[in-house]
Amino acid sequence: MTAPEAGPLRTQRGLERLIYFSDAVVAIAITLIALPLVDSARDVASSSTAKFLSDNSYALTAAGVSFVVISVLWRDHHRLFERATGYTPRLLRVNMVWLLCIVALPVATVLDVYSQRHDRLAVGLYVGVLVVAQATIRIEEFILYRAGMLADIERITAEDLAVRWINVAATAIALVVAVALPQIGLWSLLILVVSGQLEAFAHRRKKARTTPAD
Repeated sequence: MTAPEAGPLRTQRGLERLIYFSDAVVAIAITLIALPLVDSARDVASSSTAKFLSDNSYALTAAGVSFVVISVLWRDHHRLFERATGYTPRLLRVNMVWLLCIVALPVATVLDVYSQRHDRLAVGLYVGVLVVAQATIRIEEFILYRAGMLADIERITAEDLAVRWINVAATAIALVVAVALPQIGLWSLLILVVSGQLEAFAHRRKKARTTPAD
């Protein structure tokens, strides 16, 4: 009998390095969001804090939104890799696309803040990066599912995987709205509140169907 061809060695240490590297990139990206505001804050010595807050209200709002967005993306990534029991070369490649999106978000934030207000390209770039970042998380989950590398794989169904795409679809709708109506800008992302409720409803409905009646 011919011995199976040995593939590349993938250890638990390799999975840990993947997670540590991803966390480090997120930490750097989330710090970069505040750097433009730090530079502007240095002018407070020649003016006042009230003027700084007034002149930079939109920048502060955008930075706050980006902080929350990156935090949510990291939370989803963290939850996924808490369940991961291994990794594949394809997962590594897709994860690099996710990290590229994380690195691009601070740049997209600066473009949105300092471009002319209601700039379709700036807001479209920002929300578009967000769509890709969310989609790559779901693709990573599917890769781990197909490879049998999820700790809770016995409890996951195709319906579970499909329901988690609701937020991606909602963000894609927000992208269309933001580009079509640039005056709305990042406020289009409020649709994610509705999508979150829809996802929660879908999970509750599934739980009610699978829970045996007394």
